[in-house]
Amino acid sequence: MDIHFNESANQNAPISFFAQILKYLPQDWILEEDKRLSPRCNARKFTLWDQIVSLLFCHLAGCDSLREIEDGLISAVGKLQHLSAKAMGRTTLAYANEHRPYEMTKRLYFRLLQTYGNLFRGHLDQDFKRPVYALDSTTISVCLSRFQWAYYRRAKGGFRLHTVLDEDIQLPVVMDMTHGKRADVKAAKGAIEAIGAKEITVVMDRGYNDYALFMWLTQRGTKFVTRIKDNAKTTKLKDDVIEETQSYGDYGFRFTQEQAKKVCGDTRFRLVQWYDSDNDRWFEFLSNDFDLKVEQIADLYRKRWQIELFFKKLKQNLKIKSFIGTTENAVMNQIWTAAVATLLIEILRRIARYHWSFSRLLKFVRLNLLTHKKLDVWIDRPDFRIPKQAPPKNIPQMELVFN
Repeated sequence: MDIHFNESANQNAPISFFAQILKYLPQDWILEEDKRLSPRCNARKFTLWDQIVSLLFCHLAGCDSLREIEDGLISAVGKLQHLSAKAMGRTTLAYANEHRPYEMTKRLYFRLLQTYGNLFRGHLDQDFKRPVYALDSTTISVCLSRFQWAYYRRAKGGFRLHTVLDEDIQLPVVMDMTHGKRADVKAAKGAIEAIGAKEITVVMDRGYNDYALFMWLTQRGTKFVTRIKDNAKTTKLKDDVIEETQSYGDYGFRFTQEQAKKVCGDTRFRLVQWYDSDNDRWFEFLSNDFDLKVEQIADLYRKRWQIELFFKKLKQNLKIKSFIGTTENAVMNQIWTAAVATLLIEILRRIARYHWSFSRLLKFVRLNLLTHKKLDVWIDRPDFRIPKQAPPKNIPQMELVFN
């Protein structure tokens, strides 16, 4: 196979990869927020900026413990001075994670989302007139003896991360943590209300099938799309046919179960039966939106898979399954800085002219974190071996070919 060595990325930079990535953060804003909101505590001589730098180093370098973070920051202390950041010791970082409210790292995430949001828009067709959000949760297992507040089962700890993903930018706009035994349905209203707007469309899986939730969404003017349960009892679909073809059926119906009738009354819902020719199976979608086309209903539920991919991205690439602190505040500090790290890598991926996947870009950033290369040049033309059949996007390339 022909191998092409890229010679343009070997340009030195005065600061490290890590420092160049941190340039995307609003340092002055972080320091002002720290002065305004931080409690007076023993960790006060280390600012919120120092804490965020430490936690981002944990995620980007793949550190598994407080000691690894401390050792890594001490070895890089000369590379942090120009950032006005101090290397935090492990006990100081643990104290700051426990006592400095996680809302501060949460506010940083949304500040970045507001600044760079336009880089991510465009994943949703303009035919959808309402903003579309996917709602789901993921369970993260922890050791019950160390995380006693995260009671899940008799001998197992765990908590749920209830998340709302904006389908247009494919990034989360809500992340709430509850103990592992709290049902998705009970946390759904709080997560949806946290979005703010009411005239939206929420896409959910069958775990959110609940008559009271359906009526609450309908009464507040929020549309939803979900899968209907197999044992749901309804009026005859043939009595309210909207449209039928060989590949789909569109019907109006009312629930007939006694419990459902008490909650929903005579409220009319929509059932879409959709044939998936690729997998040779039928799907049944439940909605309260009678304005969308059948294809749009099916497409919305297909897009719900993006929230599953986000959970996979978070768990497989960042430090979410192992935690450096055991309190709820420390855990949420780590989760929100993981979201910030995800956003930073996604920013690099979107501005790069080379075709990166998220996991591959994070891997090579991790390998080069403390090297001195020009980041803006490297993400366009990386210095690893590039197969001939996959050159960078629309970039003339100087090549040295070995046959």
